[in-house]
Amino acid sequence: MASQEIPVLPTSSVVEYLGEGAANIVYRFSIRYPTPPPSVIDSYEDGTPPPTELDDGGEDYHAQLAALQVFESKLLRVRKNLPTTAPQAVAQENWLRLVKPLFDEDHIVDQCLVEIKTAKVIERLNKELEGWEKWPYPIKGSLRSLDRRPTKRHGIYLADDEHGLLVTDMTPGELSEEVTQFKPKWLLPSPSAPPGSVRCRQCARVARLGAEMAKQDPPITPNRFCPLDLVSEYSRDVELVASQMERSPAKAARLQRWLETNTVLPRLRDMQRKFDPEGIFKSDPTTEEFRLAMTLRDCTLFLRMPGLDEDDDKIEARLGDLDVKSPAKADYWRRCEQELIDEGWYTGAEKEEDRQPLTCSLSPDRWDTVKLPRKSIN
Repeated sequence: MASQEIPVLPTSSVVEYLGEGAANIVYRFSIRYPTPPPSVIDSYEDGTPPPTELDDGGEDYHAQLAALQVFESKLLRVRKNLPTTAPQAVAQENWLRLVKPLFDEDHIVDQCLVEIKTAKVIERLNKELEGWEKWPYPIKGSLRSLDRRPTKRHGIYLADDEHGLLVTDMTPGELSEEVTQFKPKWLLPSPSAPPGSVRCRQCARVARLGAEMAKQDPPITPNRFCPLDLVSEYSRDVELVASQMERSPAKAARLQRWLETNTVLPRLRDMQRKFDPEGIFKSDPTTEEFRLAMTLRDCTLFLRMPGLDEDDDKIEARLGDLDVKSPAKADYWRRCEQELIDEGWYTGAEKEEDRQPLTCSLSPDRWDTVKLPRKSIN
């Protein structure tokens, strides 16, 4: 298929909700394949020219099959109608130009435009979302199939965009496979953080969130792990973060081995540093470079894990959710950073009533707070 050709989602496609984030909803879909023509061999009789002399009645059929190959092992991602989401064609052009060249092909969730206007799916999918908000009924294939749509997502629906994206399907392909996904976030300390900081950007944000959640009834504790541990050169740090992300000792040990040998996260860290070396107060946050840095700080890592009896080299790792951030977020980024500084979250000087544990890799006292899991004896 030529690079400029955009596939069209067949009108007969069955589209099923899979999951959603703040800006997009991901769907699984199935397409109806064409019926093969009767075999020329079956109709060959005395007096009929040999099959090699007949016109190939299956040319159209094979052409249709070839055109549908683009949909294999793909999911459909559709953007929400928000001020910070760009038309899909614009977002894809930015991704091709700015993001894709940064990573090896097998380390990134591939994506391409697909025309969805012809299939008329947006109106139907929006009605499905509205209904799901009102009545709790299973959405086939949904990751939250027994719940109502998450309350914080209510009232936000799909944009009437001509295009969606076909993205690499990183869901489990076999019964023995598992997929772990998480946001690596900021893999370096914030360039804007004050001297003497004992928290990195993500740990400061989580500490602030933890103080807010502790005031709820009942109190809620946010998930905590330090992103700096993901790329640490110290085995103890990596062992800690692996145990925080995986409860099973065997799975945690495998994750630790992957973290200590992978090249995906170190590359992501280096690109974060390259595109924002000075921080938001010394940069123009509306430039492509800074917005790319913030994109790389909010992407998702998908790890497709084979069964525990399989070799580690069969682990598949891809970065996704890499639509370049909108310049409309610049004020929000600046405000967030200023709050973390002014309220003392970076330096561990938050108000006494908001005090949170110092669990960041930057804190010299963190090993007084966090402990490595005891090794299981088998």
